[in-house]
Formats: sequence, C-alpha cells, structure tokens
Amino acid sequence: MMGRKTIWMNPPLEDLAKKSEGKGRDGQFSRRLGDIVERYGALIKLTPVPELTDSEKMILGVLGANADPTSIRYMGDRVIDTGAAPLAELKALAQKVNSWTVAEKIAVIESFGL
Repeated sequence: MMGRKTIWMNPPLEDLAKKSEGKGRDGQFSRRLGDIVERYGALIKLTPVPELTDSEKMILGVLGANADPTSIRYMGDRVIDTGAAPLAELKALAQKVNSWTVAEKIAVIESFGL
C-alpha cells in the first residue's frame, strides 16, 4: 500500500476538493481524482496522435502545454499567432489542427511530454 502523497492543488484540483467537501472521511476526493485520471489515461491511450512532420511538431511545440478549454478550442488560431514559420505553412497547419477532435488535440499535447 502506498503512503500519503503531497500534491500541488492547482485550480482544477481545488474545485474538485470543494465539490468533495462534506462527504465525510470516505476518501471521496482521492476516489474521484483516481477515476478522472483513469478516464484521462483511457482517452489518451485510445486516441491516435495525428501524424505530424518535424516542422509541424516544432510549431506546435512553441504553443507549450496549455490545455485549458480556450487554448484547446482555439489551438488552430494560436498556431498562426506563433509566427514560427511562413504564413502559408502556419495556415495549412491551423487548418489541419482545426480538423482534429478535442481528444486528438490533447493527445498531441501529451505526445510532447510537456
């Protein structure tokens, strides 16, 4: 059995903890967090990462690891905003990114290990 761990309570975890308050000492927070991590893992394992050229990987890498809803939704627009390649190349990549599902966008971010 693993001992207790200390984790950084970022805003999404704070929200989860608040939703778990008043549930007694039944491990509600830990159980919910475990369920969410398990589902996220399944999502990543079952979502193929779209194929990318080295140049496309470099451009997407400039975006960093932002995975908030706004960053995911506007990932294609953010590609153009990088200015990391000629505009025609950025527009082509933005069009490609805009054709991806949310899960595919997250899988790409995860594939970078950021």
